[in-house]
Amino acid sequence: MTASTASSTTAAAGQTATASRAAWMTARRLLITTGQTVVRAAEQYGSRETVTAVHAALRTLPVIDLDEQAHSILLGALEATAKAVRATEWTLLVDVEQTVSPLVNPGGHVFSDHPAVIAMTRLINACTTRQAAYTVPGCPNGTITAAAWQRAAQAGIYARGKLNAVLNGVLFPRQMDDAMADFRTAVRRAIPYEALYETRRALVEAARCYQLFVVGMRQPMPADSLGEWARRLGEAVYLFEVLPPQLGQPHGSVAVQRIRQDGTADPVRHIPLGGDLERRRAVHEIRRRI
Repeated sequence: MTASTASSTTAAAGQTATASRAAWMTARRLLITTGQTVVRAAEQYGSRETVTAVHAALRTLPVIDLDEQAHSILLGALEATAKAVRATEWTLLVDVEQTVSPLVNPGGHVFSDHPAVIAMTRLINACTTRQAAYTVPGCPNGTITAAAWQRAAQAGIYARGKLNAVLNGVLFPRQMDDAMADFRTAVRRAIPYEALYETRRALVEAARCYQLFVVGMRQPMPADSLGEWARRLGEAVYLFEVLPPQLGQPHGSVAVQRIRQDGTADPVRHIPLGGDLERRRAVHEIRRRI
């Protein structure tokens, strides 16, 4: 073999290895973005089906490339999503929807002993029970999930008040639509809340182990933390908090702070919301979801 032939062979091998590596990275990135897509779907509309899709996406992540920390977090996410799929609250939610439906549809009849009250009470009690379970000391990220169940319970209590007013003839059925919709939405978010939180962690850890640039999803923060939500971008974590209107910022602002890998923090930047309705709606939707 001549020197030029050997050089050509080496170059070809290098190109093949580079192409193979690029294909490997592309495939791994696709797995991560697919996982993020199904998480967004479950955030938008929580159901057994959307949470099952999240669980299935987690199962496609190759574990051979994960280190011990990432593998442990992935197992925790799989366990949390499986638990969310099996949650009995899905059935209680269906009972509420089916028993309330005759009250709001044309031709429905209102009875003082309507089973909707019983169904509502069962689901509210389930929410408060879940909330209490996550407030046990030592429960990982328990306060974050407990807050989601608390929001669901509070929305349910308010909606049940509207329901009672309808049954007593004080309100028309359609006047409780918004309260019922808020309750259902809050429950659909609470049931998979822990599962989605753990899934977002697992996707970040998998991306890190796959040597991809990490683009993490929004994660809720505890009430006593510096920010309302956080995102991992590369090696840094960014904290976000929505601030109320103040002098010079009549529509409020979003405070952003970067926390470096070594734990040092950059100065807080303030992004005015201004009069852009779309941006303000987007920020409002983020806060509702988290």
